[in-house]
Amino acid sequence: MATSKASASSTGGDEPAATAAPALRADELNLFDSTVVAVSSVAPAYSLAATLGLLFVAVAYAGPAVIIVSFVPMLFIAVAYFYLNRRDPNCGASYAWISKLVGPDIGWLNGWVQLAASVLFCVAAPVLAADYTLQFFHSLGWISAATASELWLTSGIAALWLAGITFITVYGVRWTANAQWVFLIIQYAVVLGASIWGIVKVAAQHPAGSAGFHWSWLSPLSIHGYQGLAAGMVLGLFLYWGWDTSVNLNEESKGSTRTPGEACIISMFLLMFIFCLNTVAAQMLIPGKQLAAQGTNLLFYFTEQAAGRWLGYLMIFAVLASTVADTQTTLLPASRLTLSMARDGVFPPAFRKVQGTFQTPMIGTLILAGLCLFGIFLRTVCPAVNTGYGNLIDDIGVLVAFYYGATGIACAWSYRKVMLTNARFFFVGVLLPFLSGIFCFWVGYEVIKQSGVAASASVLVAMALGVPLILVARRATHSDFFHRQAIAYDSIEPPQA
Repeated sequence: MATSKASASSTGGDEPAATAAPALRADELNLFDSTVVAVSSVAPAYSLAATLGLLFVAVAYAGPAVIIVSFVPMLFIAVAYFYLNRRDPNCGASYAWISKLVGPDIGWLNGWVQLAASVLFCVAAPVLAADYTLQFFHSLGWISAATASELWLTSGIAALWLAGITFITVYGVRWTANAQWVFLIIQYAVVLGASIWGIVKVAAQHPAGSAGFHWSWLSPLSIHGYQGLAAGMVLGLFLYWGWDTSVNLNEESKGSTRTPGEACIISMFLLMFIFCLNTVAAQMLIPGKQLAAQGTNLLFYFTEQAAGRWLGYLMIFAVLASTVADTQTTLLPASRLTLSMARDGVFPPAFRKVQGTFQTPMIGTLILAGLCLFGIFLRTVCPAVNTGYGNLIDDIGVLVAFYYGATGIACAWSYRKVMLTNARFFFVGVLLPFLSGIFCFWVGYEVIKQSGVAASASVLVAMALGVPLILVARRATHSDFFHRQAIAYDSIEPPQA
């Protein structure tokens, strides 16, 4: 049963598979599991810790409005994922769909961009997890401040975190889902508790410098200028990035054509709620000058101001759990993406192998983890790489904007023959995903334009590398992948099996 499902998925849900493909473990994840993976992949605590201070610097008190405005295109990109996954539940997700519906070259480039974003993040996140580990030890008095900031020690602990994450990922998707349940409960409980505590404290005690809630914070009109909108939106895209992990696990999900897409949409509402609540709570409790001065420390500062140092310790632990969870759920879809590309014959065959006992792409996962480990080492020994490390959030946000945008446009394009047969579907499944995709491209363009070529070097290099790599893949492949003709769907509903 599992082999036949994986085989069908490797070639597209509407076409029979010609040959058997390596089989992932089918029917492992239900809707709750998939939703947990989608939400945990975004890593609410880590995302807030990394962007809350930057968001206030970029748009001041319009942070909640940016979160809401970012939610709209992300929601309809998630809707695009739902409709595309319903026709073709392939673990390559966006790469596989765009290759089939738009063109193989564009699809390959899209897969490469997604892979580049994942590898960059899996270099950055274990280092951040190591930073939080040492910060936590220092807060308990176990190590000195000098030891906590030691670069080689940070890299060593980052490597250990990466090794542990890789082990769980290789061992099986059930272990991954169970770990994500634990990580999500920890971070959601701490972030939600701190946010409510802060709001109640303002309402009950009116601390000096605190402010009441203002409805203008939620209004898109409070975002000043399109440059401010672009600067805020790239942070918003980074905040929401990751929910599509559940779709890369479609071949391992129950109801593979519906469950992953539904989980993506549900996760968007849960994420918007927790992001808005925490941002509003911080703006109510902390005076403006202090908000601007905290930088990436804003989440911890807010937590300590809300309930004291003990909750600050818990927040450090929650962000650590969140960072580890996010690293795992970034490595996970990257290994499924490369599996799908290798099954199509356009990526090295080592990534195609599925380990028999665990039914996971073990070799591909280990290779990707090795690349991330090399990136951690490079950051440690090369000052120039370490300097560019601070721009990674914007860089990853631009890459995410590209592949999310391409998916939204591909969804609209794939249903062009039938888009006028149903008014509701035209707006929800075609027009709004298309506009959301265009909006994502605009955000990426504006960020590169405002940051400059030097600051966007890693983005430009990652995307430019895709062109020669496509040529290499074309020459190396023995499949007909690059000669396939793009198709368009002739019905809204998928054909009955």
